[in-house]
Amino acid sequence: MWVAVKTILALAIVAYVARYFVNILGRVELGAISFAVRYELLAPAGLLYLLAHCCWATFWVRLLHGQGIHVSWYLGMRTYFVSQFGKYIPGKAWVVLMRVDMLRHHGGHPLPVAVTATYETLSSMAAGALLGVLMLPYLGVLPGVVSLPVVAFVAVAGLPVGLGFLNKLAARVAAKRRGPNARPLPAPSVFLLLQGLLHGACGHCLLGLSLGLTVLAVVPDATFTLESYPADLGAVSLSYVAGFVAIVVPGGFGAREGMLQVLITTRFVEGFGTEPAAALAVVVALVLRLVWTVAEVLLGLTLYFIPPTPPEHHTKHTESAQPG
Repeated sequence: MWVAVKTILALAIVAYVARYFVNILGRVELGAISFAVRYELLAPAGLLYLLAHCCWATFWVRLLHGQGIHVSWYLGMRTYFVSQFGKYIPGKAWVVLMRVDMLRHHGGHPLPVAVTATYETLSSMAAGALLGVLMLPYLGVLPGVVSLPVVAFVAVAGLPVGLGFLNKLAARVAAKRRGPNARPLPAPSVFLLLQGLLHGACGHCLLGLSLGLTVLAVVPDATFTLESYPADLGAVSLSYVAGFVAIVVPGGFGAREGMLQVLITTRFVEGFGTEPAAALAVVVALVLRLVWTVAEVLLGLTLYFIPPTPPEHHTKHTESAQPG
């Protein structure tokens, strides 16, 4: 029943955003806008998206090392990007399950793999929520209008550190009740979780550059300046977090595009008018989704078909276990 409810909610959100976009595009004659797509800018936009995820994946590898799972950087990257296919299944739990299954054959105990994957995701989303709130003035949004969303995004931003303290406390309490030979519960250090916010912020800054390049590639006579970058950063950070919060929607599809369209419309109003600006924002949001998805799928498939070499200590352990 829960699967059915999640599926219905996901379809409802996607259908609502799709209808909203169709209504916007239907009010504007896009043929009157002199589009000249600069494809040479879309490739680096996709590359910046992958580099942003490399920042987040590197933090996950550091979390794994902190829990005694010493995987190579390549194995961590491969597991991270291949597991991203799981986010296109409603619920987002498949990302964690895929990481657990892929590292199970490389000495990765399921519990610390799952816990570290959860903290990595929360840290990157927390950084996005913080940056989004800080960049609100550049988006032209009045504080009184966004008071409730601001509170919600700040709460998301505090999740990883708050959970880190609770996890530490729970691990200490459980350690007193468990046997001396029991496996220690995973409890990443709060200091490392704070560093995760820095990893997450770097990733979102790269996503802001990716959005800026996409605007240059799609919008006629668009320019990229230092004054426009904070707005790009705020818009892409808030929309990415919104896509994550919409748990039932695979890959945040619809929720992310809807939020992004609303946040970037105002920057096009002066040059094109209200309705054309809204239509241009829809086009930018959809092109950005396409570029990011293509880049992610290509890298994920490539890494999937290039398996990692077995770690040296694992090979020796296997050989020593052979009889005779």
